[in-house]
Amino acid sequence: MNRTTVVVGVVAIVVLGTFATRRTTRILAGGGKADIDVLLSMQNGVCAAQNPEALGGAWFHKVKWHVTNRDCDAPQYVAFQVYRPHLEGGGLGSPAQVIDPDPAYSGSVARGAPAVTVDGRVAKFHVGVNDVAYKYQICVGPTPNPTTNCLDPDVDVWPF
Repeated sequence: MNRTTVVVGVVAIVVLGTFATRRTTRILAGGGKADIDVLLSMQNGVCAAQNPEALGGAWFHKVKWHVTNRDCDAPQYVAFQVYRPHLEGGGLGSPAQVIDPDPAYSGSVARGAPAVTVDGRVAKFHVGVNDVAYKYQICVGPTPNPTTNCLDPDVDVWPF
């Protein structure tokens, strides 16, 4: 074995070890989850999403929303869209491509039926020490591709 092979091997092990440690630490620290439940229920006479846990993941990681209709009479459709970064000092920045696809749509979610899963993938590449938090919209309506009646939970993009 020559010296170059050993050096390349050691560097590869260090990089992979660092990557694995950061992922494990991020998951154990309780950051956003890659797999969350979204519950639809009647609120003030309107079917709406209840505030879910924070979504999160690193670049190119899969994310999933599991949408359940608890008590909305008509079948509902859900859109996950418009990702805007939190700005230092408050407020939100311009929309950014954070999750692919954007928007991500559910099919029909009937009352009492099994959860409908909507798949996505973190499209935002982030290098740094801390997560970057974004607000996004979960819009609910009785027709496909809703754009009104929206909730704005968080998604955390983990450093690479």
